[in-house]
Amino acid sequence: MREVAEFVGLGPAELAVIRATAPVVLEHGEELTAAVYDHFLKFTDSRRFFLAEDGEVDEPKLERRKHSLLRWLKGSIDFKLDEDYPIRVLATGIVHSHPPLHRAHLGSIPSRYMVATISYIQTALNDIFFKEYDTAEEADRASVAWSKLLMVQLDVLLAGYMNDTPTEPEIPEAEVPKAEITESENNVAGNRVGAKTVETIN
Repeated sequence: MREVAEFVGLGPAELAVIRATAPVVLEHGEELTAAVYDHFLKFTDSRRFFLAEDGEVDEPKLERRKHSLLRWLKGSIDFKLDEDYPIRVLATGIVHSHPPLHRAHLGSIPSRYMVATISYIQTALNDIFFKEYDTAEEADRASVAWSKLLMVQLDVLLAGYMNDTPTEPEIPEAEVPKAEITESENNVAGNRVGAKTVETIN
């Protein structure tokens, strides 16, 4: 983590700037975290992670997620390179990449959504700073410092991803319609022919 921090230029000066942004960031904290999850709900692929068994949005679960994201945002303000907070960030990545049993059929939350979330927050914070600070220089300083911190945290989050391939429920062969098996076999055969054709052309 220190190597990444050094690479992006995150040091004591930047962390001091981030701490100084606390009043502004916390004032907009709930609004920002709500916007993140509202954005998730706009897309079918990400929305499915927040649905109850009846297909409707699981509001209690959504509120818990908003609370967790707000807690992460508050913790980021006091981020320290040598403290245990980075370990909690890593644990967050591991949790997102290893689905619990009750939603194993959904698979892990794809790592692309971790990247997209950090990007969304980065842009939102930039907008907040340029709206709230008196000078563009002050807003730019805050935005740059947070961008560096978010990149370091993203690196830690992604380190928790061993495998983000969706886990689908297994269907016993006896339950698969014969026509589906035949079609699957035909697809495999077709792929083999296609591969052979490519080899011949090459």
